[in-house]
Amino acid sequence: MKRNCKKILSLFLCLLLLLTAALPVQAIQVNTDFENVTVTYLTDNEDRDYTFGNPYENVNWDTWGQYKASLHSHTNASDGAPSIAESVEEHYRLGFDILAISDHAVLGAQWDEVPQMVPLYRAVKFDRTEMKDPVVLTSERRTEILNGVGRDGRGMLEVTTAAEANGATPINDCHVNTFWSDYAQAKMGIYGDYETVVKECEKDGGLSFLDHTGEFVGCEDDPDRADDPYYINKFANIFLTYDSCVAMDINSGKNNRTRYDIDLWDNVLQMTLPQGRNVSCIAFSDGHLIDEYDRAFTMMCMPENTVDELRTCMETGAWFSVGRYARKDLGEDFVGIGAPPAVSRITVDNENDTLSFEGSNYTYIKWISNGEVIKEGTDCTSLCLDDFTDEELGMYVRFQITGDGGILYSQAFPVYCEDIVWESVVVPTYDFSYFFRIFVEVFNVLFGRTFLVKFVREVLWGTSW
Repeated sequence: MKRNCKKILSLFLCLLLLLTAALPVQAIQVNTDFENVTVTYLTDNEDRDYTFGNPYENVNWDTWGQYKASLHSHTNASDGAPSIAESVEEHYRLGFDILAISDHAVLGAQWDEVPQMVPLYRAVKFDRTEMKDPVVLTSERRTEILNGVGRDGRGMLEVTTAAEANGATPINDCHVNTFWSDYAQAKMGIYGDYETVVKECEKDGGLSFLDHTGEFVGCEDDPDRADDPYYINKFANIFLTYDSCVAMDINSGKNNRTRYDIDLWDNVLQMTLPQGRNVSCIAFSDGHLIDEYDRAFTMMCMPENTVDELRTCMETGAWFSVGRYARKDLGEDFVGIGAPPAVSRITVDNENDTLSFEGSNYTYIKWISNGEVIKEGTDCTSLCLDDFTDEELGMYVRFQITGDGGILYSQAFPVYCEDIVWESVVVPTYDFSYFFRIFVEVFNVLFGRTFLVKFVREVLWGTSW
């Protein structure tokens, strides 16, 4: 009886939400102008001189470490099942070196402190949270984990103020992960409005990345949407406008709704690289249950495991994205078990136009350029640009390696040639999120300070903002 009453209360709170915030609506494309990417060959010279750009150029493979990072996961501080203490302990047990808990519209705090929670998000997912009192680590246990007790001194880095912004946007989610910014706290967000979050995070001096864009686009129902110029322009504009938006998600664990995110990334790269922006890819578990935390993660290449080095790594793209599941690349039923694929060294030789890597725990390699596989096999750890025709070779190459433990994705390596000019025209996109943002701002000015609105927001969000 008590549980039924709570479920009824949850439904009632959700209905109240509609009275205090703009309703999310399906994005409607208003601007359809789109120019495709063009390539111009300035000479007929067949012996072209190619060079690689290298997102890992500052990595010292002999002295730097690779640190296993969970940059997006949930607890019952928003809509997950595990407590903060359970989440930290499980990540520690799984060998993570870095943990940024990024709950919906809840800024991550120290692991021995209760963050400012948002009642609405906990109530909507009552079946997971059960609205339990938050449980955090003791100060003593937090210190042990930071210092690596039980792990030969290999502590786990605590990243605070991370959050998943646009916290509640039904239909299809359009979430943004923010770091080192206070903007996301208790904000519902506007459906389709990635731009405001990224802009406000940048104003705070923070960084961000785009979560499961394929879910917003609707690729699970229609994979061809990943090729829709409207969406490609929308995301390309964000990366070209805001340097602080460092990456886009390509593998959110087992989530079938995001399996074509990697196609979106390949398409966005072809729009941004001609304008000098190499967009990084990222993977994370998005875990809401305790057994989901190890399904995707990143391996951050850093000289030491500190917050400052993590930020630098995020800004440069010097990491590998790893997934235990990858519906598009590994098949519907694949589950990675055991040690995941790993890369220990990358060598760029621009005198001989070659790119090679050394690694372990893999059985197959694919090299991709402009979204197309140009080379694959079991032992092709090196790629020479001179082996390909102009038609085969695009503006970048990347590699992905697979094994029993899952799949690893490298960042994109831009390909440059003085005889070849790539150009792209990225046009502004306007949808209802743009106009709805204006509506919400007007609503806040006219009614945001009224007693009823402030009271309801205090009940639902824990703040009257």
